Amino acid sequence: MNDRTMGSSLFQDALDFAKANWWLFLLGGVLYIIFGVLALSRPVEALLGLSVLFACFILVDGVISVVRALMAKGADGRWWVFFGGLVSVAIALYALTGPVNAMLLFVYVIAFQAILFGIAVFMFGTAIRKIVSGEWLLYLTGILSILFGLALIWAPGAGGMSVSMMIGAWALVVGVLRVLFAFRVAQPGAARDVTWHALACRQRVFRISTR
Repeated sequence: MNDRTMGSSLFQDALDFAKANWWLFLLGGVLYIIFGVLALSRPVEALLGLSVLFACFILVDGVISVVRALMAKGADGRWWVFFGGLVSVAIALYALTGPVNAMLLFVYVIAFQAILFGIAVFMFGTAIRKIVSGEWLLYLTGILSILFGLALIWAPGAGGMSVSMMIGAWALVVGVLRVLFAFRVAQPGAARDVTWHALACRQRVFRISTR
């Protein structure tokens, strides 16, 4: 079986699965839309829910790190994992003591990640400036990301609201796309149309690669 036949078989299997379980995509899309509408209409409650889930994730991750370090007897660096897990557990428990603490933790983590991401992108732009053109887009992306992180630290309340609304808008868009996809694959001629378009695209790519 060559690569083209294998790719067509995998694509057909994925298409058959999507067609047989189109209602799962529909249900997921509806849930995304509901969450998006609630997040946009009630950003505070949405931010609180996300913050509590994030704090619970940190708590579970910290407990797993502690247990893993205690079980790895004689392993190098296990005490670093142990103390790191304890710090995660302590931070998570502090965040879960009050909704404001949980929201602040969530916002600050996003802020520091945005700053680190911005620095990394900016440094990447400086590293490739002699190889490719248009590196100013990386500089701009890095600077905007750093400014966004600093704005979240400066005003975590307003920043948290904006983050919640951005997540809500993203969920709404994804939900609509999932619903449209579900109805598309549920149509009787959907599999034939999608397969024909996919094969046509693959043939164009194959002709270009063989030139």
